[in-house]
Amino acid sequence: MRRALALLVVIAAAPAAVAAAPHRKPTAVGVGEREWRVALYRSEVPVGRVRFNVRNFGEDGHDLAVRNRAGKVLGRLAELRPDATGSLTLRLRRAGRYTVFCTLEGHEQLGMRATLKVRRRR
Repeated sequence: MRRALALLVVIAAAPAAVAAAPHRKPTAVGVGEREWRVALYRSEVPVGRVRFNVRNFGEDGHDLAVRNRAGKVLGRLAELRPDATGSLTLRLRRAGRYTVFCTLEGHEQLGMRATLKVRRRR
């Protein structure tokens, strides 16, 4: 009888253990680009996967890249035509500040950059 009861407790607890560790979806960050500006609709995200949903509101083509503090480019979305959309998903593994910017010649220097803060999960 005790064995049967113990087995029932183990079986009943199994779904709760699976539910406690769900697969995390990427955190979505909306990004608007236009001549000489990158606007992040969320300026802070937790460590992990981040999906940048980008729309080019400008009159010129723009791309999007993400760079860590050491200057390494972690990923890049190809150039988007005016009024086009695209997405880029990256795993940002460390807390800190990342630069989101347009890599086309001269665009970052004209102001097409923003800072994304990545924080530890709570």
